[in-house]
Amino acid sequence: MSLELNFFNFIYLFSCSFGYVLGIVLLTFGIRKKSPNILMGLSFLFLSHGILLAGLIDSGLIVHFPSLYRTGNLAGLIYAFLPFLYIQYTLFDAKFKLWHLVHLLPAIIYFVDFLPVFMMDFDSKTQLILSEYQDPYLLVSFTQSRFFPDNFHTEFRTILVNFYWVLSVGLVWRYKSKNPVLGEKKDVLRWIQTYLILQLILFVPFYLTFQSSDTDLVFKAVHFGATLLDLSTALFLLYFPSILYGAGYKEKEAQSKDADSTESTSTGSEPIEALKAAEIAMILEKKLAEKVFLKQGYTVYDLAKDSGIPHYLLSQFINQNLRVSFPDYINKARVIHSCELLELAHTENYTLEAIGKLSGFSNRNSFSAAFKKVTGKSPSVYLKEKVTLEK
Repeated sequence: MSLELNFFNFIYLFSCSFGYVLGIVLLTFGIRKKSPNILMGLSFLFLSHGILLAGLIDSGLIVHFPSLYRTGNLAGLIYAFLPFLYIQYTLFDAKFKLWHLVHLLPAIIYFVDFLPVFMMDFDSKTQLILSEYQDPYLLVSFTQSRFFPDNFHTEFRTILVNFYWVLSVGLVWRYKSKNPVLGEKKDVLRWIQTYLILQLILFVPFYLTFQSSDTDLVFKAVHFGATLLDLSTALFLLYFPSILYGAGYKEKEAQSKDADSTESTSTGSEPIEALKAAEIAMILEKKLAEKVFLKQGYTVYDLAKDSGIPHYLLSQFINQNLRVSFPDYINKARVIHSCELLELAHTENYTLEAIGKLSGFSNRNSFSAAFKKVTGKSPSVYLKEKVTLEK
C-alpha cells in the first residue's frame, strides 16, 4: 500500500470531521439537558474515530500515527451498543443502571487481547505497522490477537453491530405497539427509524462481500459504509433541530411565543367590553367542545386561527378576564379530557403516557405537572383512588 490521498481518503476525512463536530454538539446539549443525546453524541464520536482510523490505514498515513494503531476497532465495539441504549433511553425514558456496563464487555475483552500491542513503544508500533503496510486488509486482520484467529475481530464487530440493530428494531416495534399516539416523540421516532435504515450500510456490504477474494473491496465494504452512515445521519439531523438540540426544543419554542404574546397583552391594554368578552367566551366554549386542544403543540396562534379571534385579543381575554396564562387555560381542558378518558372501559389498559398524549400533552412529564396543578394530585394517585372507589 503506497501513501496516497484519493477520493475515498477525502471522504473519510470529511466524514469523520463532520461526525466529530456533530458528536460534540449532541454531547454538549445532552449534558446540559441531561438527555439521551449524550449517548448519540458519544456514538458519533466513536464512529468518527473508527472512520478516521480507516482513512489513515487506506491512505498509508497510519505510519505517522502509531499511537492510534488498533484503537479503531475499540471505538467500533463501543459504538455498537450506543445507538441501542440511545433508543431505549429515548423511547422508554429508561434510566442508567450499573448492569448496563455489561455492554462494554466486548471492548474490554478486545483491549485485554491487544494489551501488549497498546503497551508497545512508538518505534515498535511503527515497525509493526510497516510489516503490514502494503495491504490495508492485512492491517485490519488483527493478526496480533492472542486469543482469537485472524480476521475474528472485524467479523465479530460487524456481527455485534448487526445484533444490536436487531434489538433496536425490536424496541421500536414494542414502543409503537404500546403507544398508538406518538405526540412529541413523533419526530424522534421518525429519526430513529431513518437511522436504523441507514445503519444497514454498516453490515449489509460485509455480508455481500464476505467471500470475495478482492481484499481492497472487502476493506472498503466494511469501512466505507460507516463513512456514508456518518455523513447521511449528520445531514438528516441538521433538518431536525428538535433532535439535535433536545427533545423539548419545539415545545419550548412554542411556549416562548405564547409567553411573549401573553406578556405583550397583559400590560397597557384597555379592558375588553362586556358584550365583546361574552362573545369571545361563547366562541371559546364552542372550540373547547370541539376538542381543538387535543393537537400536540397547540398554541394561542392556532386557537386564534380556529376561532377567528385576533391572537392579541384572545391573549388579552385569557390573561385579563380569565386571569390565567394560555398554557394553563389549554392544559386545564386537556386534564378534564384525560379524566374523561380514564372513566372509559376501553382505556383501562392504556398507559398514563398514552392517556396524556391522547389528551394533547406532548410527554408524560408535562401531563403529570398539569394534572397535579389542576386536580391537586398526580395521575397515578388519581387512578389508584379511582380503582379503590370502584371496588
